[in-house]
Amino acid sequence: MSRPILLVLALEQENHQQQLNGFADEVLYTGVGKVNATLALTHKLAQMAEKPLVINVGSAGSHLFDAGHVVCANRFVQHDMNASAIGFAVGQTPFEADIHLEHGLSVAHLPQATCFTGDKFVTEAHPHFELEVIDMEAYALAKVSRHFDTPFLCLKFITDGANGQAATDWQQAVKLSAERLCEALTVTLPTLSY
Repeated sequence: MSRPILLVLALEQENHQQQLNGFADEVLYTGVGKVNATLALTHKLAQMAEKPLVINVGSAGSHLFDAGHVVCANRFVQHDMNASAIGFAVGQTPFEADIHLEHGLSVAHLPQATCFTGDKFVTEAHPHFELEVIDMEAYALAKVSRHFDTPFLCLKFITDGANGQAATDWQQAVKLSAERLCEALTVTLPTLSY
């Protein structure tokens, strides 16, 4: 089944010179963080008559993948959710069964990863998780997409090692991210059935 494609990014800077626009019927910029991402995508999906394929692309850090790679995130965790003092696992929203949210399409030609989302620009190791891919919106976007029963694809360009150099590396690499994500979408979209 073919659906319209809604391309979702946090920031216009991640779509340098609007290179990614041609892959979507609409482009949505959410702003940074889980709350902004939730608000923007919920509002958009509630207005759409036909539920789209939601594709989240953008920049991310990683403690596993080298900068310059595009990866497909198909599992999502809130790395900053910690209610362990009342008996819940780190990353688990209290009174919800899911610790890892598994609502993401997989693609065979890219590395698959868990994306750890939090409202913090990560610059050091996490005390509980090996942070494969780190961003500030994907968990929220995946959860909203699952709520609206829309397919969700998440491709991230690794800009930095989420270490002491992360802020400088991100600013330098974010322009390259649009180019690499264009290459990945060119290969990926013809292979999807959604």
